[in-house]
Amino acid sequence: MIMTLTTATEQISALLKAYPDLTVEKSDPDEVRLLGNIHIFRTALGFTLDSYYDIEIRIPIDSPKLPTVIDMGNAIEQSYPHRYTNGELCLETDTAVKLRFINGFNLLQWMDEYVEPYYFTYEYFMRFGSYPFGERPHGPEGVISTYQELFHEEDLGKTFILMMYCADESYRGHIHCPCGSGKKLRHCHGQYLFPLMTNPAIKEIIRSDVEPIRKAIIENASRNNRQETEFR
Repeated sequence: MIMTLTTATEQISALLKAYPDLTVEKSDPDEVRLLGNIHIFRTALGFTLDSYYDIEIRIPIDSPKLPTVIDMGNAIEQSYPHRYTNGELCLETDTAVKLRFINGFNLLQWMDEYVEPYYFTYEYFMRFGSYPFGERPHGPEGVISTYQELFHEEDLGKTFILMMYCADESYRGHIHCPCGSGKKLRHCHGQYLFPLMTNPAIKEIIRSDVEPIRKAIIENASRNNRQETEFR
């Protein structure tokens, strides 16, 4: 679970103090919704953002789902690639954000590290045509790129091999690292894998990320084999 009723109540109270123009729109045992505007004042790379944005924040309770932000004021153009058709903002991969919450992240930090930078990035992009802090791909590539950062690994293929190892195996530092370096795991990627593999909640996230990608790879390979057979 990302947030219990107790933790949500405490964190929402802090959020409302930090953003006084937000109010509770709905509150029930399954979800809390906040509605209103937020003021963002940020400066980076020679650009300053000083604007207000109308948003709705949806906070699931006792659920594995993440909080979401809806662009209520239509400040984000529908053609922007990181805005869903329903107005929800694509802040980051679910994996990246879930791992932060599991490690003690709170809603104020979420606003500071994901929501406000999202709007800064959008405004910067609309003015200068580039992403000030880089861009995360969508789909499986975005998920794997998240693990590239976690594993400190540049190669996509090796990253997915490490993801499968994390999902399927127990940590054993004495084996050769699955990346193929020839080093013992403890002397290679082990320092990055160990804290992930020994936390049951994180291990479950990795499993849920690996399975659809693995399935897609198998289906694609099967499709290619059928096409090759038909060609022959």
